[in-house]
Amino acid sequence: MAFIMRVCKKNKSLILSFLVLLSGWSWSACADDTFVKIEQAQLVVVENQAKLHADVVFQLSRTAQDALHSGIALYWDVAIEFKQVRWGGFWQDIVFSQSRRYRLAYFTLLNNYRVQDEQKDEFRRFSSLQEALAYLGKIVYSDISISDYDPQRCVSGVLKISFDKETLPAPLRPLAYFGGDWDLSAEERLWCE
Repeated sequence: MAFIMRVCKKNKSLILSFLVLLSGWSWSACADDTFVKIEQAQLVVVENQAKLHADVVFQLSRTAQDALHSGIALYWDVAIEFKQVRWGGFWQDIVFSQSRRYRLAYFTLLNNYRVQDEQKDEFRRFSSLQEALAYLGKIVYSDISISDYDPQRCVSGVLKISFDKETLPAPLRPLAYFGGDWDLSAEERLWCE
């Protein structure tokens, strides 16, 4: 009986090691894929007005596309901050901060996609997913009034695009937190104008 128990323990540890190795391999394979990427961001500051134009490439994984076509809406938060360095580089003042929330949904009966800006309560319909993602990727903030900034110093822009996994249905959330297919956020982008 002791011999059988030792063999079972050995096989269990071997299977567990194989599963850990396999999950680490699939995690690293997904880590190289970037589904959302900020390609270009341009900030123009003239007197107390600023304009931001950013081009973002949105791609959905096969899992996210299947969820979207099953009626699950996807949400992204687009946050922008303009900062200026003060006090010899020890302190940064935030001269502008705003966040927008976008919703991407698919309507089966109409066979179209809808991108909605939740703050403005405006939406646009598209016949294909690629058109909807291209529209979502054109981020434009115009006529932003900036107060209390020094025109002699650089205004740093920070653009962050975050996919909200908490809006997914409860059964999908564990997969979204641990699977690379749901990594639909972009790396934070910093630049100085």
